[in-house]
Amino acid sequence: MPDPKLYFSWLELADGKKYVKDAEAREDIQRILDIIKNGSRYIGKFVSAVVGGETVSDLKEGDVPTSITTTAGTFVTGTPASGQEQLMAGDYTQIVRNGKSNIELMWNGQAIDEFGSTSMLKALAFKDSASGTYTPAGTNAPSAVTFTGTADDDFVTGFDVTPVLPSYTEGAFDAGSLPSFSEGAYTPASLGSGFYTAGVAPSFTEGAFDGGSLPSYSEGAFDAGTLPSKAADTFSAGTLPSKAADTFSAGALASMTYDAANEGIVFGAGTLPSYTEGAFDAGSLPSYTEGAFDAGTLPSKKADTFSAGTLPTKQADTWNAGSMTALDLTKFDGGSKAADTFNAGSLPSKAADTFNAGTAPTLATGKAITDLGSAEAAAQVFTGSEDTITVQ
Repeated sequence: MPDPKLYFSWLELADGKKYVKDAEAREDIQRILDIIKNGSRYIGKFVSAVVGGETVSDLKEGDVPTSITTTAGTFVTGTPASGQEQLMAGDYTQIVRNGKSNIELMWNGQAIDEFGSTSMLKALAFKDSASGTYTPAGTNAPSAVTFTGTADDDFVTGFDVTPVLPSYTEGAFDAGSLPSFSEGAYTPASLGSGFYTAGVAPSFTEGAFDGGSLPSYSEGAFDAGTLPSKAADTFSAGTLPSKAADTFSAGALASMTYDAANEGIVFGAGTLPSYTEGAFDAGSLPSYTEGAFDAGTLPSKKADTFSAGTLPTKQADTWNAGSMTALDLTKFDGGSKAADTFNAGSLPSKAADTFNAGTAPTLATGKAITDLGSAEAAAQVFTGSEDTITVQ
């Protein structure tokens, strides 16, 4: 036996993974081992659970949760997601009720069972001694105590009136204001739009003169032509036939490798041998191309042309008398000035001073009773009833 033992759970072939049934059995065996290893597993103090699709903060016997969250993490009855754990039969959690962690709930694989509960036993069940206070039930018959005495002299019991201290308030002083003078605003004269029209000065335009054109003669251009010519002949010797080299691949054998991290066997199908024949090139035959022949062109002369010209001409003269400068007096504003204002100011003034003399405190008096000594009350009669002492 190799050490460590190497297991495989699946075989990867060319068409995908093939799983071994034993892997599922090993998972079941491991779950059973985890359950029976310590008899049960404590999964922390209860925080919340999902029952019937709703999140609850308490569990009771018979509930069928799909997940339980404790101080140690989240445990689910189905397939755990990332960060979750599988909830197994025998897992138990403590739940706090009435401020005490005295309830233990266990998952039995189908539902929640309550066990190890001390809910029926209170704190006194775990004490060797106890003490408590007791108030007797019953009543005391009333009794009377009699004193005799007379009123004595007056004595001060306090102030009847809160005194008010004298106060003085000086009259406010107003410094008045200095005389002031404001000159009226002046608006200068202005010419309104349309008051002045500049007019148009007289103008004279002499008609344009065309001096015509002189007669002209152009002799036709002469073309001397071109001589005959022939392009050079070309010859290609062609190419010989050729063939590319053949190629051969021996392929690869099938293989099987062990994936230790995932406990799997990976099968490689390999590749078949291959042969590729080299490509064949038949080459090309020799070729001959005769040079092109150009016959040239004969000499030629274009026709002569004659222009008789045009006679001189002159356009008619034009005269514009213009227009006179005009004034619109309704558009003239001679300007304006606002009236001047004068403020004589005011004399200084001062409000009258005020004085409050306040009030004197007065004393409150009361009557005192002189010391009459001590007296003894009559004996009390207690009437009670039977009762029970409860220690919690």
